[in-house]
Amino acid sequence: MMFFSRSAWFLTAALVLAPACAAQADTIDVVGARSVLVQHYQKVAKLYRRFNALPAEDRAGLSLHVVGREQPDDKPLHSTGLHLQTQNGAIPLTHAGSDDMVFPLSDALWQENPPLMATLQPDHYIRFIFQIAITPPQQDGFTNAQATHWLKQMDNCVEDVVGFVFAFLMPDAHKLTLTLAPHSQLLVTEAGQNRTLFDNTAGTAADYTIRPQDYAADATFHSTQPLERVVIKLPVQIHADMKRKAA
Repeated sequence: MMFFSRSAWFLTAALVLAPACAAQADTIDVVGARSVLVQHYQKVAKLYRRFNALPAEDRAGLSLHVVGREQPDDKPLHSTGLHLQTQNGAIPLTHAGSDDMVFPLSDALWQENPPLMATLQPDHYIRFIFQIAITPPQQDGFTNAQATHWLKQMDNCVEDVVGFVFAFLMPDAHKLTLTLAPHSQLLVTEAGQNRTLFDNTAGTAADYTIRPQDYAADATFHSTQPLERVVIKLPVQIHADMKRKAA
């Protein structure tokens, strides 16, 4: 859904490499939009399995999130009708109002390896962005010590995948992106003093990025409403495309 403070992007790249390459499929010249094959279950499930195979202490509180949009029109993922076509019927992989892919993991589906189908025009595709999300113990905030711990976990995950030397050479991933609810504020408390970092006056959710190292070690971050999401900001955007492919 990253840490000794370097290279979160390399972890995601390593996890995504096989699915991303497999997604580069030949397009089918078909007129009009219809449900077409874009991938198979195992290719995508392998990504989640790799993440879940990392040491439990390194990924505790972290989760892999895959967010997609239909391109080139930048439409919501839900518009693609992305689903698994299993022997027992269709399993939707999207839900209205969110671009998160909802992907079920089970041994039965792994054995069946059903196709992923989507309604795509010949020149359209789904672009997926990979994120590592955090589940804070409190929904409305966290301490700087917790943020530092999450970044340390991320670096440990990178080392688990690529080793210490490669992890050391990767770009830093020291930022967290917070999604604030509409009409909410993000505050920081340092040395007993409160100050506003961001005031989301909009009627929609908004993102704000912080770098924990820029704040006092004993700082606390607090939102006036529950945070909708906390993700590690990757220095390089890692993505993969799903296109129409031959059956």
